[in-house]
Amino acid sequence: MIPNNLGNLTRLYFLDLSFNSWLYSNDINWISKLSLLEYLYLSDVFLARAQNLFMVLNMMPSLLKIELRNCSLTKMRSDDHQFVSYTNFSSIEFLNLKHNELDVQDLNAFRNTSTSIQFIDISHNNLSSVPFWLSNCDKLVTLYLGSNALSGSLPLHLQNLSSLVLLDFSQNKYESVPLWLGGLESLKYLNLSWNHINHIEGSLTSILRNMCHLISLDLSGNQIRGDALVGNLQHGCIDFDLKELDLSNNSFNAQLPIWLEKFENLVTLTLHSSLFHGPIPNFSGKLSNLEYLFLNNNQLNGTIPNSLGQLRNLILLDISNNNLFGDLPCSITSLVNLNYLFLNHNNLSGSLPNCIGQFANLNTLVLSFNKFSGVIPRSIEQLVSLEYLDVSKNFLNGSIPQYLCQLPKLYSLFLAKNNLQGKFPDSFDQLRNLRNLDVSLNNLEGMFSEIKFPKSLVYVNLTNNHITGSLPQNIAHRLPNLTNLLLGENLIYDSIPNSLCKINSLYNLDLSGNNLIGNIPDCWSSAVTLNEINLSSNKLSGLIPSSLGHLSTLVWLHLNNNNLEGEFPSFLRNLTQLLILDIGDNQMSGTLPSWIGDTFSFMQILRLRQNKFNGNIPSEICKLSSLQILDFSNNMLNGSIPHCMGNMTAMIQGKNARGSLVPGEVRYSEWFEQDVSQIIRGREDHYTRNLQWVANVDLSNNNLSGPIPEGITLLTALQGLNLSHNHLSGKIPKTIGDMKSLESLDLSHNLLSGSIPHTMSSLTFLSHLSLSYNNLSGPIPQENQFSTLDPSIYFGNKFLCGAPLSNPCDPHKSDRDIEGDKHDRVEKIWFYFVVAVGFGTGFWAVIGSLLLKKSWRYAYFRSIDEAVHRINVTFGRN
Repeated sequence: MIPNNLGNLTRLYFLDLSFNSWLYSNDINWISKLSLLEYLYLSDVFLARAQNLFMVLNMMPSLLKIELRNCSLTKMRSDDHQFVSYTNFSSIEFLNLKHNELDVQDLNAFRNTSTSIQFIDISHNNLSSVPFWLSNCDKLVTLYLGSNALSGSLPLHLQNLSSLVLLDFSQNKYESVPLWLGGLESLKYLNLSWNHINHIEGSLTSILRNMCHLISLDLSGNQIRGDALVGNLQHGCIDFDLKELDLSNNSFNAQLPIWLEKFENLVTLTLHSSLFHGPIPNFSGKLSNLEYLFLNNNQLNGTIPNSLGQLRNLILLDISNNNLFGDLPCSITSLVNLNYLFLNHNNLSGSLPNCIGQFANLNTLVLSFNKFSGVIPRSIEQLVSLEYLDVSKNFLNGSIPQYLCQLPKLYSLFLAKNNLQGKFPDSFDQLRNLRNLDVSLNNLEGMFSEIKFPKSLVYVNLTNNHITGSLPQNIAHRLPNLTNLLLGENLIYDSIPNSLCKINSLYNLDLSGNNLIGNIPDCWSSAVTLNEINLSSNKLSGLIPSSLGHLSTLVWLHLNNNNLEGEFPSFLRNLTQLLILDIGDNQMSGTLPSWIGDTFSFMQILRLRQNKFNGNIPSEICKLSSLQILDFSNNMLNGSIPHCMGNMTAMIQGKNARGSLVPGEVRYSEWFEQDVSQIIRGREDHYTRNLQWVANVDLSNNNLSGPIPEGITLLTALQGLNLSHNHLSGKIPKTIGDMKSLESLDLSHNLLSGSIPHTMSSLTFLSHLSLSYNNLSGPIPQENQFSTLDPSIYFGNKFLCGAPLSNPCDPHKSDRDIEGDKHDRVEKIWFYFVVAVGFGTGFWAVIGSLLLKKSWRYAYFRSIDEAVHRINVTFGRN
């Protein structure tokens, strides 16, 4: 707490207690004793419970400057309001109440400041309107009103603030800009960004025409349309002082306006993400003072104009993410001061010109996602200041040139997804500042152990090439600073060296899709920074090493498609952060542990398919509330499907349940690098970039029995459900029609009976359905997509009727009658079967005994002869 005895310093004129977040005060009457105080700084001091704050401040006639930023000031106390009409802050020149929770009524305490005040910051409060008394502040120079709840049009009573130099209305809800704003001729800085502005009275030119001294205008983040750009700047200022103009993130849907050429003093022009289309106009060459030009993320087309080469002061040029085509013109290399050039994500083509070496000061060159072809030109070695080079995802060919190794400052090199071939240059280790290397998706060759990597490398991606050989035993010595080692889909063979575990900074390890053999080394105890391990699709064997249980930070674990064996490892229960566990397509066996549900609370994908797991599916699996893919197919599991499966929240709410990962978070981007195969819609697909949004349950090809639990139909976000090739019985739940997201449903090869629920016709996204080889009966639903499905999906259900089958339904029979007929047919079959069995049993009981016992046979035929003799004697007498 601030000590009250500070009030004894009666001759104090300057007091600064700001930015001490641990300070607070419940009673600030002591300040009133400082009658000579001119400067009061209490920013970040907790004053929410301060008594009579404004009344006390009113008792200090000498105050010139008040800083109460972020003091947790809320609504003024009722006992303060009675003093509002008596307050007198006529000497205050500077007032900062930013980052509190004040409303307009609270601010009325300062209504008498108008005669002297020059600076007011009341941004980041709860204002729904602008205090009317501001209109009397004729000396006001700076006014911050951003981040409140202001709406409608800018308030008319501010039009008389003729001394205003800075006006900030950013991050409110204003919808229109009035014409009178152009009358504030002293205004130099105007910020209206991130509102809801969709209308500018007259047009933007009507307002700017007389604002000759305006230096900075920010209208970004609104909904301004193209009609606001019409008109011109004639009959206005002869010269404009404007240096910064930001119209980005709007909805103009128009061509770049010609009148921009009038702002010859512009230093920064920001027009990105605003739906601008058409060619880049030639007038841009007239903006000779321009240093930063942002035209990215629009729909601009045509070629790069030669006039851009006239912007000799340009430091940054970004025209990425447009529809530009044609060659890279040499005229652009006249930009000798250019440090940053972004031309990525266009349709530029042709070879990279030799003149590219004339960018003497270039630091960053990004040409990715275009159609450039040919080899990397030799002149690139002249870019001695280059630190960042990205020409990935083009059609470049040839090898990685030796002269590329002459760039002494190169920090990041991205050559991915081209047609590069051959080996790495022998002098590659001369790039001593290189940290990031991505040459994935090419046709590069050579032995991994022969590549001369610089020790400075942190990120190495050689995925999808033809790199061969074994990993060197001293890899930790050769690449000691690695965080990411991505070598998937190559031809690397032999075993995984133990020294890989000694790279203490390793974060992501991908050796998938190679020819690695032997056991996974049991050396991971010290690799505590590992976030992902992908060893899938190799020829690894043996047990999963127990040292993996020490990797408590592991999020992604892919060991699928190998020859691993053993039971489900108990040490995996230490990996509580796992989002993906894929150990499918191996030779693992044993039962599934019940602790899975209590351990993997964050897990979203659990894939154990194609192993030899047996026993029941533990009911604890239902505790995996974040799970979106559950794949236990092709095992030897038995028992029933847990009835609690309807508790899996992520399969009910879909992506809303997984909203914790948002753009900007590390794991959000890592999702796009994962690869998991799933069988949905009857085919196996690899899901990568859209994996986070897939929801699938596959329990097919096991020995599961019992009914389909009705709770499973609560999983309304499921896109795929496969329960085929089991021994499931009973009826299809009628509530299956609630699974509106289903695209694939396979219940074939079971013992299901009853009719097909008519509710299934409401599954309008369903494109793959198989109900074949069950005991289903009754009419097939004809609504929606059922009329278009192939008849083969019903084969093996001889009591089904109706289209598309050739077996018509009896219109006079209800489903109950059909079920009764089916029951009668079954009874007849059993009757004839019993009669046949009885006849056969009796027949062979008699005949068999006669064949086996000679004495019985003689006695039998003797009795027959005697019976015939008696009959003959009887008839003879008659």
